[in-house]
Amino acid sequence: MRQMIIGNWKMHGLLQTGAELAQEIGAAIGPISDARDVVLAPPFTLLSHLAPLLARHGIGLGAQDCHADAEGAYTGDISAEMLADLGVSHVILGHSERREHHHENNALIRRKVQRAREHGLCPVVCVGESEQQKEDTLAQAWLAKQITECLPRDFDGILAYEPIWAIGTGKAATQQDIESRLAFLHDALSQHLETDDKSTRVLYGGSVKPEDAASILAVPGVGGVLVGGASLSARSFLGIAQAGLPLAS
Repeated sequence: MRQMIIGNWKMHGLLQTGAELAQEIGAAIGPISDARDVVLAPPFTLLSHLAPLLARHGIGLGAQDCHADAEGAYTGDISAEMLADLGVSHVILGHSERREHHHENNALIRRKVQRAREHGLCPVVCVGESEQQKEDTLAQAWLAKQITECLPRDFDGILAYEPIWAIGTGKAATQQDIESRLAFLHDALSQHLETDDKSTRVLYGGSVKPEDAASILAVPGVGGVLVGGASLSARSFLGIAQAGLPLAS
């Protein structure tokens, strides 16, 4: 399975700085995209601006969210069909920041997943546990609940595991932590989707940095990484994207 590297720019980037960052990444992505799939998810305001640039370099265009309904009187929201109309291929759903700051629950995320699929978008659904849940040994039950409540039985998208306790806290997940969680998630997915096929990509998204990317990408079961802050630097993002790959001769 080809690994996928997704850069989530969050609420960063204006027209000029966004184009400069995308161009710098695109200019060096060729050898990497031969081995891995690469997607950038800029803010909504940059999607149409960056679409042709990213397409020229073989980089997928991702969005950071979509609305659960097809259309309507939802001021400030963006529909899945609008994203598809711009050439978006992937959409991040259920990110821990949206769960926390926008109070999104599993039922809403499931509706968004279904809407995204209706319009040909690949949903990248985020799941993860808090530090309290981890300390109370509730993590596995919580992760399983997110999977069963967020994903339809015929889900064919991507899962992204975010250990919330390791994001911006200075606490790092060990390779053993990651391998254990991803093994559990693959098993939970197989059970929920009622299949023995464990080919669903499960990305890791816990404050990935260039210096630890190679070890994370080498963990069994890791289908790639979801990169946050480090994707705002071309050097850092490229360092992550090419980590562990043979050096070009």
